[in-house]
Amino acid sequence: MQPTLLPQTQQLLFEVDGYTAEMCIEQESLETAFRLRYRAYLEADAIPPNSEEQFYDSFDSQQNARTFLIHFEGKPVASIRSLTWSADYNWAPTPSVNFFRAEIDQQLGANTPLLESNRFVVDPSFQGRKSLTAQMLLFRVQTLGSIADSCEHVITAVRPKHVRFYERFMNFHSISVPISVPEVSFPIQLLSTPVSSREKLSENSALASFTEADLTNYINCLQKVNA
Repeated sequence: MQPTLLPQTQQLLFEVDGYTAEMCIEQESLETAFRLRYRAYLEADAIPPNSEEQFYDSFDSQQNARTFLIHFEGKPVASIRSLTWSADYNWAPTPSVNFFRAEIDQQLGANTPLLESNRFVVDPSFQGRKSLTAQMLLFRVQTLGSIADSCEHVITAVRPKHVRFYERFMNFHSISVPISVPEVSFPIQLLSTPVSSREKLSENSALASFTEADLTNYINCLQKVNA
């Protein structure tokens, strides 16, 4: 049984309606996110089982990577990861930059700062409107990251069947055809949206809107990671 790990104060981004968002700075929090990822990907038949019951990759240890958790009433229920592609991080790679470099260079610009959003997961047992709320809060987290790292666009690689959801809520548009990759068992397609699309996201869901206090908390956490 997975232990319950309460959000740690020094990692706190914001709290709303029983939900708490945190940047995973401590190893315990990271492992909680990796276990949550594992359960979600296993439920979707996207990865094979493993004895560790965690799902992570080499990108998780890079300086441009951030992992986040959403807790509901003390239980971790959702997680997401961001990787920033910019000169500030010495152009450290991201999965989508590796897979879709030609499309990114052609349509967004070779030296355009980007935030890649990936490893977007919700606990398989956490469903319904509460799950949708957690997802909107994850989008808020990625908006904070894109602003804090001065990114111009947010990119994400998703299953083709999920493209319309991203188009509807955040003004994403496709910049690639679906491709197969060895990391997961389903095809992925690259989407992009300008950071200014956060206004459309806020219109669709007030929960996705951030405050200046949220951004301050995010930057404070970022400084702890980079210390």
